[in-house]
Amino acid sequence: MKNTTRMYFFAAIMLIVTMACSTVANLGATPTPAPTNTPPPTSTPIPSPTPSSSILFEDSEFTNSCKTGGTDDVDRLVENGQFKMTIKTPNIVAWTDCTEEEFSDFVYEVDATQLGGPDNNIYGVLFRYDTNIKDFYVFAISGDGYYVIAVDGPNREEPNMLIEWQTSSAINLGNATNHIKIEAVGSRISYYVNDQFLGEIQDSSLSKGVIGVFVGTLDDGNVSIGYDNMRVSSAP
Repeated sequence: MKNTTRMYFFAAIMLIVTMACSTVANLGATPTPAPTNTPPPTSTPIPSPTPSSSILFEDSEFTNSCKTGGTDDVDRLVENGQFKMTIKTPNIVAWTDCTEEEFSDFVYEVDATQLGGPDNNIYGVLFRYDTNIKDFYVFAISGDGYYVIAVDGPNREEPNMLIEWQTSSAINLGNATNHIKIEAVGSRISYYVNDQFLGEIQDSSLSKGVIGVFVGTLDDGNVSIGYDNMRVSSAP
């Protein structure tokens, strides 16, 4: 999928609010020409949290975290030990928050598996989601090897694109599992895929909030993503 198409999608998509039946307009930025992609930073293996890191939240069975249910466009259910989201309709994103507790400084990681559907999709994590103003950070990847970071929410006229769509060889393509990881400490946000460091940004838009997951479609529907091994630990 061309980068310009992805930018248009992220600018014009309709966001389905958690478990609501109606949609709200979102991400109303005007598409711009795609920037020239630059090579990602040299990949560096990142170790798992050490025993000194405390677990703040952990769920591998999804019995009491991410909300389930469905609409005409979206199914959310727990199946085979995974939290599974299937988007049936093109050009929408469905999302859900997975905790009531808010986190400020943390390491958030989850396994995300593309179970079916086209590779030109979007899936990933929400974090520091402020449920009062409805803003959140989003770190997303796609089945054909792209990633993006933005600040967004249903009440925004346009997103704040912190990292435009670009490719990374760290992302497993197609129907595969990707380990997504965010490390947030103050205004510093580091992002990883499959334990490979992709980059770091500085942004102070949101200082704390709940976590969540989401899945989106582009030109075609029936994208299905399974989430597993969700964990939030204290920041190093």
